[in-house]
Amino acid sequence: MRFAIIDLANLFGRAQHVVRGDAFTKAGMTLHIIFRSLRKLYREMNVDHMVFCVEGRSWRYDYYPAYKAKRRLDRLNKSEREREEDEVFYEVQRQFVEYLAEKTRCTVLQCDGVEGDDFVARWIQLHPNDEHFILSGDSDFVQLLAPNVTIIDGVSERIITIAGVKTFKGEECVFSICQSSGKIKVAGTVEEVARQHKRSEQNAKKKDPSYKPKEFKWEPPSPDEEWWKKALFVKCIRGDVGDGIQSAYPGVRYYGSSKKTGIHEAWEDRKSGGYHWNNFMLQRWEKLVETDGSSPVTKEVRVIDEYERNRLLIDLTAQPDEVKERMDAVIIAAIQKEPVDNVGVNFLRFCAANNLPALSKEAHDHAAYLNAGYVK
Repeated sequence: MRFAIIDLANLFGRAQHVVRGDAFTKAGMTLHIIFRSLRKLYREMNVDHMVFCVEGRSWRYDYYPAYKAKRRLDRLNKSEREREEDEVFYEVQRQFVEYLAEKTRCTVLQCDGVEGDDFVARWIQLHPNDEHFILSGDSDFVQLLAPNVTIIDGVSERIITIAGVKTFKGEECVFSICQSSGKIKVAGTVEEVARQHKRSEQNAKKKDPSYKPKEFKWEPPSPDEEWWKKALFVKCIRGDVGDGIQSAYPGVRYYGSSKKTGIHEAWEDRKSGGYHWNNFMLQRWEKLVETDGSSPVTKEVRVIDEYERNRLLIDLTAQPDEVKERMDAVIIAAIQKEPVDNVGVNFLRFCAANNLPALSKEAHDHAAYLNAGYVK
């Protein structure tokens, strides 16, 4: 089968921030954007079934109390208007999830203690012979790329596969792994970057007539290089500032020197487990663990131990067994639910309840994917 896996929190969040107006107007337009994104995905990717992955309180808070601490602080610092808007969107999303679960044949995955990202990864793991299209703008999903896994970024209008990045129009993009974060950086299409390069070289020639302009060349990394796995490795070493995850090796360079191994050299040596890998992963450093009054308290840690801690938090296939068992139970229950009848009528009722007259005129189109049940 061909599954569309929807990261619902990301879809709602990104749609919310491209719409203007009061909270209720923005919520209605967000539903418009979401439904039409789903219709487009269903049509263009020939999807057989849609899977919606919904946020729950993360198990990571129990393993790592500092997880996403900054985001919690940011929520506390929001203005009254921002908090009111968040409440409206939370309620709209809650009703949308309830509608999907009870009035359509889509699969909805939600569980306390499990993030939506975890469900995305677990669904793919449990369906290794099927094709998957992840609808999300979250770069963390790059780590899940495989010959049968594609990422669709509807807002940036890009498609990411192990072969590289393309626009919805099929234009190849220039991209790289950010050395400081492990995230994917897209510079633009090959044509756009080539034009920028040409202008830059012409300007350099004007300033210095003796300067010899260089030709622009772009060679995307080969799938054999497993560049998406390298991105994950870099992130596990660097940590994630946004999620409050500390670096496993603070201050280390991406490219090393004759005296000190860098991230790149360690990655290249990962399969043989030779000098560079061991020299890098067995390094020790002093980690601040607490402050005792005015005196900092530190302890000596190894890079490999900090890396494994980060991998547990960042690698979407490295969840503890008890979390995987919890997800498996939710997935089994979701795909075994009784088929829902009158999906088209239910869609019209949802549109009426949420004042979506334009979408109600497209009921036949939307009912097609909302009525496409799970078949194995």
